[in-house]
Amino acid sequence: MSDYVLPFARIDHSALAEVGGKGANLGEMARAGFPVPDGFCVTTRAYRAYVAPVEAQVYAMLEGLDPADLSALRRAGQQVRDLLAQQPLPEEVVQALTEAWQDWPPDQAFAVRSSATAEDLPTASFAGQQDTYLNVIGLQALTEQTRQCFISLFTDRAVLYRMQNGFAHAQVALSVVVQQMVLPELSGILFTADPISENRHVTSIDASFGLGEALVSGLVSADLYKVDKRSGAIVSREIARKKLAILPLAEGGTEQVDLPEAQQTAAALSDTQITALSALGAQIEGHYGQPQDIEWAIAGGEIFITQSRPITSLYPMPQIALDDDSLHVFLSLSHLQVMTDAMPPMAISLWRYFPSIGLNAQGESRYAQDIGGRVYADLSPILRHPLGRRILTTFMGVADQLAQAALKEQVQRPEFLAQGERYNPLRLVFLLRHYARRIPWFIFFGKTAGEVAKVDGLMRDYVDQVALDLRAPDLDPAQRFERALAALRGLPPAFGAWAPQMVAGILSQRWLHRLAGAQNADLVADIERGVVGNVVTDMNLAIGDLADAARGSEEVFAHLSRVPEGVSLDGVAQVAGGPEFLAKWQAFLQRYGARGPSEIDISRPRWHEDSGSLLQMVLGMTQHSEAGAHRRHYDALTEAGLRAAQALPARVPWYKRALVRRLTGNSRDLMPLREHHKFMMIMVLDEVKTVLLEIAADLSQRGVLAQPEDIWFLQAGDLRDALAGPTADLRALVSQRRADFAHYARKAPPRVITSEGEHPRPNLVVEGAPDGAMIGSAVSSGIYEGIARVVRDPGRETLAPGEILVAPFTDPGWTPLFVNASALVTEVGGLMTHGSVVAREYGIPAVVGVPEATALIKTGDRLRINGDAGYVEILP
Repeated sequence: MSDYVLPFARIDHSALAEVGGKGANLGEMARAGFPVPDGFCVTTRAYRAYVAPVEAQVYAMLEGLDPADLSALRRAGQQVRDLLAQQPLPEEVVQALTEAWQDWPPDQAFAVRSSATAEDLPTASFAGQQDTYLNVIGLQALTEQTRQCFISLFTDRAVLYRMQNGFAHAQVALSVVVQQMVLPELSGILFTADPISENRHVTSIDASFGLGEALVSGLVSADLYKVDKRSGAIVSREIARKKLAILPLAEGGTEQVDLPEAQQTAAALSDTQITALSALGAQIEGHYGQPQDIEWAIAGGEIFITQSRPITSLYPMPQIALDDDSLHVFLSLSHLQVMTDAMPPMAISLWRYFPSIGLNAQGESRYAQDIGGRVYADLSPILRHPLGRRILTTFMGVADQLAQAALKEQVQRPEFLAQGERYNPLRLVFLLRHYARRIPWFIFFGKTAGEVAKVDGLMRDYVDQVALDLRAPDLDPAQRFERALAALRGLPPAFGAWAPQMVAGILSQRWLHRLAGAQNADLVADIERGVVGNVVTDMNLAIGDLADAARGSEEVFAHLSRVPEGVSLDGVAQVAGGPEFLAKWQAFLQRYGARGPSEIDISRPRWHEDSGSLLQMVLGMTQHSEAGAHRRHYDALTEAGLRAAQALPARVPWYKRALVRRLTGNSRDLMPLREHHKFMMIMVLDEVKTVLLEIAADLSQRGVLAQPEDIWFLQAGDLRDALAGPTADLRALVSQRRADFAHYARKAPPRVITSEGEHPRPNLVVEGAPDGAMIGSAVSSGIYEGIARVVRDPGRETLAPGEILVAPFTDPGWTPLFVNASALVTEVGGLMTHGSVVAREYGIPAVVGVPEATALIKTGDRLRINGDAGYVEILP
């Protein structure tokens, strides 16, 4: 055979560039001895010979397309296909194809499948993007379907998929797999890891009668069988009504036929076939070393494999020690910090320096882990202890009810409780006894007024000392980096100085709800609003003051309003009132400049580094609110809170009144502290970032890094090694981690994941919720109807007064949007997370933890937010 055709016997995984992902996998499996029907591949060299006469025109037609403009994309795709349809296959390609076909009987039926070079890869499957033709008989039909496969590289779906996944059109070529056609009685798809739960120990098998085309094209529901790969036991079976099948025709092609009534509800597979398929799938997975998506067929009682590709949709697995076969359960700290975007390795590595337990040789906590670019905590030891299980699951009811339900589901599994490390939480209480015994003092006896001011001072002192330590002139870069890590390690003890007050405030608020009863819920809600001293609320009010300052000068306001997207303060100092505005701006940055959107990720810009998002918020407030409205609104909430605090004791039985007064004062005096620890952490991270950027500049100048920003793709250990002595070139490592980061960024992280890779997905249930309502956690009371505004970037988007803010999450960088929001819906959160607290303080209804809210809700939808019961309705 020529360079235009290769038989399976000459193909393995290294032939990707010649035969594409599908062809390389089939050749690899055939050579490894798996039951793959024989065949050959028409190579990418043949494809390039086919498109060569019009190649420049093809890529010119696709140049500059916007993946969001589907109409333009469709037009361009059709033009490309029309152009290619006029091109015949080159004579030398036809000759090579003829020679290959002549090695088979003239009436041999083939399956003809497209196989792109960017297909069936570990990070992108491209499944179904190009065309497949079944039961192709005869040279003429084979030649034409080969040409049609070449053309299908430019179907609308294939063009769009490449654009969305960052593949240049000119870098992708197509091979055609020509494979002996199996005429099956049964066929289907086998996943060697459950694609729904993502449990790597469960095989999932879809099966139907006839050709698998009916199943993959969605024409028929398939039986679903699940097998535990460790034991071989069939753990579940769901028999579907299979109304039709696709069968081959004797003369070529296929037909769709209705199945007899009795066969429609019959099990497609016997137990023997189920276990045999699972065992074969496990062998193929073992060969490739990763979970596989396998297409199979059964003909004459024999199993054939017609395709295998990596399962690219799976979330990455936690890393567990090789000698540890116990079941582990991980909780997403990214969800608890309401920032679920992927973070680069350095950002997560630094997070592992905060906990002071379970430290490894590098000083990182082994209980914190980077899984898919997010921070997860291994809670297994404490969850295995009965008391720890009770405390932690109770706490999660406040933090995130979906995570609570997922944890409860996992801790009931016998295999979780049977073995593994166990930690008694009383040991932790003993270690923290100095702090713990102060909590009752502040709840029942201690003076709480003025505590916020004291904590403000403690926080400033710590941050100032860190800044002095890191700027000491006699330190080399390695010493400066170690001091930066020590500053992070010192944060939890520093928080301990006011943690008892904060916990006392949270407990007081919870007990107040119980003592007041449902009949006084409105007064308790008012008590939670308008509290004084919360650092995030103060920041938001300060942003409103900046908006008022901008409005205070017509010249400043006009200048800023003319600035295009990507706003800056360039030139404002030259207009009347500009210096005064800039003085207030600098004062704001002096206090809050370390903050910004997604601020728990140290690599993200702070407001003092890039003020564009902050200025956009200020301009948004000038456009959608009146001067002073933010202060008047919050003052009104504060007055209402004070009135409610005075009124509530009279609304409860006499024997509760003294305690209610105490708890009311605690709630208003101490609850503002709940954001202080994060604010201090962000300010310390900002100081650490300055050190890292200085080190990065030096490493970049020495050629260790290609550019300073590459430091975010190192881990703390990598940087230690680089600073300890002769440094290796880290650019290849950075390049690989950048690619991993881009892959992780496209994945939605689970709240809870097990060491088996399983994602428990429990649903919340709200009694009385209307059919079709989206269920979440009720975190701020009230019912509101209005227009939705879906926001994904708070630095670029604003809200008009009365709109409902719908967001994946909110953190302090989002707070200015609450000024105009009349209700809140988020995908992430619980009773005590950022958006929930701010919503209560602003007195707007909120429902959080609504899965896929930003996908299901569109800007302009009319919603009803029920913050009392915890559900969201899309109204006509």
